[in-house]
Amino acid sequence: MTTVTMVLLVLTAWHVAFICGYVALRIVDRDRITMRRLGAGRAAGSADDLARSPLWWRRADAARRAGDIARLGDRELLYLLLDDAHAAVQSDATSSLESLLDAAAVGHLLDRLPERPMAVRLQQHALLARALPLTTTALMRRLAPDASPRRLKSWIALVENLESPALFARVGTLHSHPDPLIRLSVARALKRHRDPEAEEMLLIALHDHDWRVRAVAARSLGAHGNASAVPRLAGGLRDVRWWVRFRCGLALAQLGDDGRRALADARRGEDRYAGEMATMIGGLSTTSVTELADG
Repeated sequence: MTTVTMVLLVLTAWHVAFICGYVALRIVDRDRITMRRLGAGRAAGSADDLARSPLWWRRADAARRAGDIARLGDRELLYLLLDDAHAAVQSDATSSLESLLDAAAVGHLLDRLPERPMAVRLQQHALLARALPLTTTALMRRLAPDASPRRLKSWIALVENLESPALFARVGTLHSHPDPLIRLSVARALKRHRDPEAEEMLLIALHDHDWRVRAVAARSLGAHGNASAVPRLAGGLRDVRWWVRFRCGLALAQLGDDGRRALADARRGEDRYAGEMATMIGGLSTTSVTELADG
């Protein structure tokens, strides 16, 4: 490498470093100006200004004032904070909302529940559970076959956490929904609803053409503990899907002596796959069965 080449390389490197440094300084200056303006003009400014700040922590400050916003009747600004792009702002707005929930606010929360980050969704689940009468009324209207599958799945998951027989019964009406993921959600939710009609729906789901629905239905039937499900679950030991056979076997092991006898019969039977599954499940302790069934 010649001396001239080396000099050119050094000059080029210096020039690039100078440009990068200049750009960095400009960015810092811009941010300082922005912060100074926001700090001077909005630190003690109105909630409206804070809620529209480009800085999420300013918007979170507005969210913590959401109670004042709601009392002033500014529902648009309150919804702006609840629908903020940043999860921390959504969370603060949710925390400020509890004493001010009304039917309109509950409806807004429900309609946007699928879009929330999981942590905020769970926080709003708890909030909606504490406002159960309002939530029940709103969900009874929304849990309909023509609702979007994404929203239905979110609402059914919410019903799992609510102690409302009326809502569980409403969810049960969706057990024949054309979307298999909705049928799966229904079968999972009905695990928490021990009712003769719910058990009948789960027995129907045990023959669903989607194997995932069959597996979840078997899990829910095991949790119900009703020995009348033993013959159908014993038939499930011959299912073509391993996971369905596994769930049916665990469910039988949860159903007392009748279930254990069905497993013993399967071990002696002619179906190889049913026998292998029954042998595996039969060797598990009661504690292991419970842990696996709940997993």
